[in-house]
Amino acid sequence: MILGIAQQLLNNDFMPIFNVSSAKKESDVDVFCAGKQAGPNLYCIIAVDARKPDYKQKFEHFAGYLGASHSMNDYNVVILGVFDTDEVTDELKEYTTAEVDSFEKLNIIKWVLTPDGVEVYGRQPDRLLNIRNLLENSLADKPTGSSIGEIALESRKRKSARIVSSNTYLTYIIMGVIAFIHILQIFDTNKTLMYDYAAVPFGKGEFYRNITCMFLHANIEHLLSNLMGLYIFGTRVERYYGKKWLAVIFFVGGTAASVTSSLFLTGMALGASGAIFALMGAVLMYSLRTKRSIDGFDLYFLILFALIGLAGGGLFAGIDNTAHITGFIYGCVISMLHKIDNK
Repeated sequence: MILGIAQQLLNNDFMPIFNVSSAKKESDVDVFCAGKQAGPNLYCIIAVDARKPDYKQKFEHFAGYLGASHSMNDYNVVILGVFDTDEVTDELKEYTTAEVDSFEKLNIIKWVLTPDGVEVYGRQPDRLLNIRNLLENSLADKPTGSSIGEIALESRKRKSARIVSSNTYLTYIIMGVIAFIHILQIFDTNKTLMYDYAAVPFGKGEFYRNITCMFLHANIEHLLSNLMGLYIFGTRVERYYGKKWLAVIFFVGGTAASVTSSLFLTGMALGASGAIFALMGAVLMYSLRTKRSIDGFDLYFLILFALIGLAGGGLFAGIDNTAHITGFIYGCVISMLHKIDNK
């Protein structure tokens, strides 16, 4: 039913596009529209009850409106029609058969949702973000409300309940400390800070360096890239895991990454990237365990982000992939110790 589709989409960071239904009963809800931006694409889903005789007109009405307004945006618009039905008629199959070879400025894709799952006819993408999984989940999950408004309200309540920390000032404090130390490094012309506190090969003692090295950076580009990563993943860990877990994942994951890296060092190492990859692993595991997007980051995007980061370590000199991989693994493992309310 359309309400089940609406519930899955709203619980996964899709936003209603139109207030298209004032129906009081579930059986009266016959269309729902929601959207979500991911990268250069805006995904607009139009879920239509194909049991009703006017399902084509309803879809074409809203698709036409979205198509007319897409020229005002800089991103590609992907309109996905989801036709909910108990049985696929020849008419419905013909209407939803399409040929989509590549994404352009405006794309219209049509899927059919039956009690057995999603069916795609013609040459069309059969995977878009995690939308297919959400649609198939809607077949089993009972709606928590009898109208779109009730479901939207319940979705907002659930999302608020999942947020452990209403602010992210600990992330900003860590970022501030790292930035301040780099200012000290700039004026440290003898590089005393680096020689005294950067990580060194394992076996030379001074294990405190495996912690202090996280607050040192080689140059401004190194600093800014790590501050950006810390902001992206640190704020999400702090918001959904809490401040205590942010500190644990950052310091334990970062220290473990530094210690492992020191086993292979021949010189010195510095930077917070191992700790940031630990935070990245924690965010990815949260998305995997809850099957939800995390403030706009879905599981597929996070996996791609991690792969790009790890690939960069293999392509460019001076990047410590051992620390990255170790930090990522520790972040995943540590985050599994945190109990998540997956309602």
